[in-house]
Amino acid sequence: MVPVAAIVLMALTVIVCIALPFGGAVLLLRRFGKVGRAFWCGMLAFFVSQVVLRIPLMTIVVPSLGDPAKSVLLSAPVASFSAGLFEETGRLVVLVLLMKAFHRLADGVAFGLGHGGLEAILLVGLVNLNNLVIAVMMNTGQWPAVTKTLTPEVAAQIEKAMTQTPWWDFGLAGLERIGAIGLHIALSLVVLAGIVHGRKLLAWVVAVVVHGVVNLGVISAVQAKVPIAVVEFALIAVVAILLIGVVRRLGPTFPTTVAVDAS
Repeated sequence: MVPVAAIVLMALTVIVCIALPFGGAVLLLRRFGKVGRAFWCGMLAFFVSQVVLRIPLMTIVVPSLGDPAKSVLLSAPVASFSAGLFEETGRLVVLVLLMKAFHRLADGVAFGLGHGGLEAILLVGLVNLNNLVIAVMMNTGQWPAVTKTLTPEVAAQIEKAMTQTPWWDFGLAGLERIGAIGLHIALSLVVLAGIVHGRKLLAWVVAVVVHGVVNLGVISAVQAKVPIAVVEFALIAVVAILLIGVVRRLGPTFPTTVAVDAS
């Protein structure tokens, strides 16, 4: 049996991955209007930079290379900063090409919600939705029928993961996504501010560095055996400080209206 608490946390994680970005976008739409373009453009930036480009490179191309190239490219520092490089480049390109008339603070926030939201859905939400379905099947007696379609080894691995993982671990991914979405909002505002003030290159460099440092910090902490819960709460705290600072410093410098040529 899968603990009820674990099932609840799986469900909450799925809700966080969907409700946080889409709920945030709806609130922004009601308050400021015309943020739909920014939200969907944020999703596009993540999809192209990660799903189309980086993930296939890191999972298909790089593993096929010989050492030392493979080891270097898959190392924590390179993996951390390559994510920043691809995502922040995608963020900049989409903001420049598709968001020419949408430079408000609300547009930057919506863009970050879209970018971080799609990442949350694809990397965490769908996985936990699958886990939720499996957990319900196990607890309602439907799992034996499913195991007939799996090898004994795979079925045993799934059962062990679902029944022996501490129940609270199933909520950690949701916490991590809260921090990640907040980071994407902050970095979207940084890049957008660079565009608004004619400092695109500087803003892009700052965003890549911050993105890479945060990624590497999380990975290094996990490798150092720091409890995952501590890492996730620390991430949320750091991102909250960063986001508050960015909004206070850059918020007043954004236009307050959509440009007249907006479609």
